[in-house]
Amino acid sequence: MDSVKRIHEQHLVRLFIIYLCIMAGFAVVLSKAFYLEVIKGRRYAELARKQYSREVTLLPARGLIMDRDGRILAQSVLVDSFYADPTKIKNKSRAAIITGNILKLNEDTVLKKLESDRQFVWIKRLVDPDTARKLMQYHLPGIYSLKEYRRYYPDLKLASNVLGFVGIDSTGLAGIELSLNGYLSGTPFSAVIDVDGRNSPIYTGNPTDDVSPSGDSVVTTLDLNVQFILQEALKKAVAEQEAKKGIGIIMNPATGGILAMASIPDFNPNVYRDYPMSVFKDTAVEDTYEPGSIFKPFVISSALDAGVISQNEKIFCEDGRYKVYNIVIKDAEGDFNMLSIGDILKYSSNIGAAKIGEKLGSTSLYRYLRNFGFGSQTGIELPGESPGILNPVDKWSGVSIDTIPFGQGVSATPLQLVTAMSAIANGGLLLAPRIIKEIRKPDGRVQTFQPVIRRRVISGHTAQIMTDMMIGVVNDGGTGINAEMNGYTVAGKTGTAQIPDPTTGTYYKNRFVASFLGFVPAHNPKIVMLIMLVDPQKNPYGGSSAAPVFKDVAEKVLPYLGVPSKLNIMAMPSGEPSSVDIEQAQFNGITQTGFVPDFAGKTMRAVLKQAKQAGISDVVMKGSGYAVDQSPRSYTPYSGGPVRVVFSMKTGMQDGYVVRSGTRHTPQAKKTVYSGKRDGSHSMKATKG
Repeated sequence: MDSVKRIHEQHLVRLFIIYLCIMAGFAVVLSKAFYLEVIKGRRYAELARKQYSREVTLLPARGLIMDRDGRILAQSVLVDSFYADPTKIKNKSRAAIITGNILKLNEDTVLKKLESDRQFVWIKRLVDPDTARKLMQYHLPGIYSLKEYRRYYPDLKLASNVLGFVGIDSTGLAGIELSLNGYLSGTPFSAVIDVDGRNSPIYTGNPTDDVSPSGDSVVTTLDLNVQFILQEALKKAVAEQEAKKGIGIIMNPATGGILAMASIPDFNPNVYRDYPMSVFKDTAVEDTYEPGSIFKPFVISSALDAGVISQNEKIFCEDGRYKVYNIVIKDAEGDFNMLSIGDILKYSSNIGAAKIGEKLGSTSLYRYLRNFGFGSQTGIELPGESPGILNPVDKWSGVSIDTIPFGQGVSATPLQLVTAMSAIANGGLLLAPRIIKEIRKPDGRVQTFQPVIRRRVISGHTAQIMTDMMIGVVNDGGTGINAEMNGYTVAGKTGTAQIPDPTTGTYYKNRFVASFLGFVPAHNPKIVMLIMLVDPQKNPYGGSSAAPVFKDVAEKVLPYLGVPSKLNIMAMPSGEPSSVDIEQAQFNGITQTGFVPDFAGKTMRAVLKQAKQAGISDVVMKGSGYAVDQSPRSYTPYSGGPVRVVFSMKTGMQDGYVVRSGTRHTPQAKKTVYSGKRDGSHSMKATKG
């Protein structure tokens, strides 16, 4: 019995020991759990979160850039950005080779990223859709993508030097993108990418227009169709004349609004890295040129306004040679004796202009030219604007009073020249040039930029006299005869300026800037236009190379803007609508039966519909997009036969990008005024008008 009792007691002791061990084990587990969950809980939770999620900073949608009618010039579209988790990539060499080849990256650079001990590294951001699809087809473990906004320019090279472009960090680097970056750029935001147990991304937080902190949208004064017409004509002229550069500007003289501004060579901002930095410059506002004879209207109008010459006065032009100090001023167009003020302009007499400058005097000449805006920035909403060079009188040489009147010893930007000519066109008022019409906030508010009158430069009477004189330049015998148009009266001036040689301090004998500067219709101007060809090799004279471009562009732009031709009005049979009726019909969108409608800017479908309303069944269409040219011209009587319409500028799906359209129009307005600043300093010889 005792032995049985002893065995039983031993079992109880063993059970008790086991029980104590189990309880001790529970105590250890509970204490460890308490330690992990309570004491170290937050730390381990954070480690777990970092293991299964990534926080990255994403780029917002920049605001739209639009033309004056709301057509999109620049927008943000969603594309793929690629990143990697190196800890999930076994064959790093293979992954580096594939991604490097497809994304056009250095394989060693990619491999270095993939060998990182981090769990998130960017491989390449903002990849174009076709390239992204190629890489995704490989389904590489540890290589993932997410959506970000990339800047896209649907019309490719159109207005590229004005619009500029955006860098990889969604910051504007040139043009409007740079100067208005503070408005256009949104606020970068953080997003969390979750991953599952296999580390595959389950991120669903792609930014949308509703939630991303997008930037303001900018409505420009540009007209997409006018820009296209100008840019294409300028590109053609540069090629034909083998010019180094081409510059064109079209301005509304009543408002200062820039309808078109083109620089050739241009570039595609979608792939700006494929171009040299030299083409990014907006030469219309950043470069300065000695203007040559297109400067004469500003000097002559100044002298007329000051009363030192009269309209009917005649000046002795020295039979073509005029010696002043150590230089001889010559007239390229002939050996003139006595010329009226109008003929001095018509035949572009340098000697006549020099003598007018002498009559006006250096102080008055300087004051008037400053009032025209030369020697100071215009204040346009674009980066890098040059003030040009108009030295103070105390820095003039002994011949400056004679050479400045025909555009030597002074330099100006193309924008300054157009702005100054607009002052003559609109009756004597200098307006600040504008490229921005509105800024639209994401919340619907609108900031409106109104026309700004800087000052009166000359009287309305002087402006009218000057206009009549410039009409003579484009008539028979004038240097600008090649700008003459059927149905529209042109007022303008040719220019052929020698290019200064910086190494010698003189001028190149065989390098010129050819230009034509004018406005049309002369007595009710709708556009002021400058055409400038820098160093043309075929024909260096402005009257021969630049004036025809002015004519070509104006003949397309004026009908598009709804400006009736005098020939169209004269051709009307009795009993038909008057010119006033036709002009009103243009603005009301009414189709006049018996006349060719204005198809400019319309789609093919709209053209066919409008032609049918006008009783025209034979329409021949070429190209695609929007109508940019037509024959017969708009508002001419229709007597049967085919009507030919040319279309251009495709929209929709381009280069793999989905282009969205549509804008919000909202009422409230706030006025903003920009002001100009700064002065500058430069160089002399005879030029041909």
